[in-house]
Amino acid sequence: MSTHLIEPPAPDTERGAPHLPEPGELPPLLGFVPVAGPPAFVFVGFGAVLLLLLVPPIALVATLAGVALVVATALVTLGAILAAPLLLVRYLRGHPLGHFSLAVPRLRRLKVRRV
Repeated sequence: MSTHLIEPPAPDTERGAPHLPEPGELPPLLGFVPVAGPPAFVFVGFGAVLLLLLVPPIALVATLAGVALVVATALVTLGAILAAPLLLVRYLRGHPLGHFSLAVPRLRRLKVRRV
């Protein structure tokens, strides 16, 4: 195992440092290695914390919306069950379907004529 220091590459005298692009030139993205900044697990941890902070309020709103939907459905169903007999009675009173009678003419008093 070697313990000597690794030295940076020698600067090119014509262009400056060989690993830095010239002004106005974009570095190749495939060869770019991020050196500065925190490691990737810090970003993942920060995103996980934000996700855990945002999920409970969203879950609470979704739960309340689901409960409201169930309650509204139950009220509409209960209203339909309670209103059905009333509507049936109103319908039957308006349409005399239950009354059955034979068509019997009424006899009036007739004057008797003598011939």
